[in-house]
Amino acid sequence: MKSRWVVGGGAHLEHAFSAWKQARPEENVIKVEVPQREDYSFDLTVLDRISEAGGSMFVAFDERFGNFKRMELMQLVMERGFKLESFISPSAIVSPDAAIGPNVFVGEGAVLGIGSRVDFNTVIRDGVKLGAGVHLRPSCWLETGVLVGDDAEIGAHSILRMGAVVGPRVKVGKHCELGWARLYEKEIPSRTVFDTRYEEPIYVYGE
Repeated sequence: MKSRWVVGGGAHLEHAFSAWKQARPEENVIKVEVPQREDYSFDLTVLDRISEAGGSMFVAFDERFGNFKRMELMQLVMERGFKLESFISPSAIVSPDAAIGPNVFVGEGAVLGIGSRVDFNTVIRDGVKLGAGVHLRPSCWLETGVLVGDDAEIGAHSILRMGAVVGPRVKVGKHCELGWARLYEKEIPSRTVFDTRYEEPIYVYGE
């Protein structure tokens, strides 16, 4: 029987593990929680007893720290020689020409339109709909029910919260968080945060 290890931490680990178990009953799906030390670095000793020749891995960690901890863990796993696969829910509707990178999660009822592209380490939760030609750059996080219009582009490490609707051909810069439940119709500069606690967007300066 083929083994698959779902490794990481937080609520997304539980969600991804349950999804893999339900979708692949013929496989030996194993959940491995990777602890963090006081300085938030990962303790990888839990992986020492796993052989990369025995199966594949999926890294599941939530959007804390702007998705960087999930990306860090993914890179550490790859350095150990493990092969990473993506999860696509059996109920998702994915265009045959959609391009999906490694370690991508596509939830129940999600729709990926014609010519869409989802780069590595991106999380697409249940019911998300991507129009034709949409490009999600690496390590994005799209919450349940997010809508992205045709030919829109979402920058790396961006987070789209529930209720966010990105209009057609809109470009969202990297490291953005669209937290307001509204339609975003204009280009959004990198490091723009729409926080529900504030009435105006926050612009974070830096690289």
